[in-house]
Amino acid sequence: METKKRRIDPEEMKNATLSDGTKNYLVAFRMAEEAVEVVTNQMETYWGADNVEEMTMGLTDKLEELREEIIRVMMLQVRENLWSANRTAI
Repeated sequence: METKKRRIDPEEMKNATLSDGTKNYLVAFRMAEEAVEVVTNQMETYWGADNVEEMTMGLTDKLEELREEIIRVMMLQVRENLWSANRTAI
């Protein structure tokens, strides 16, 4: 998709709204976090709070990787929306 690039005025940025796509990325970000919370709570219930940190180390590492990737691809879309002459939401 080719977009016409334009300069964004700082005043214009103050009034920017989130596009549906950006909102969906933020929902996915939160859902990933909530999924890990559910698993962690279940593990705490079953194995006890003292064991959860060590047992979920790999899980939390993967969560961080997933969150970073969600933000990375969201920012690609935001950047395209910022440069697009016909977009009113980022």
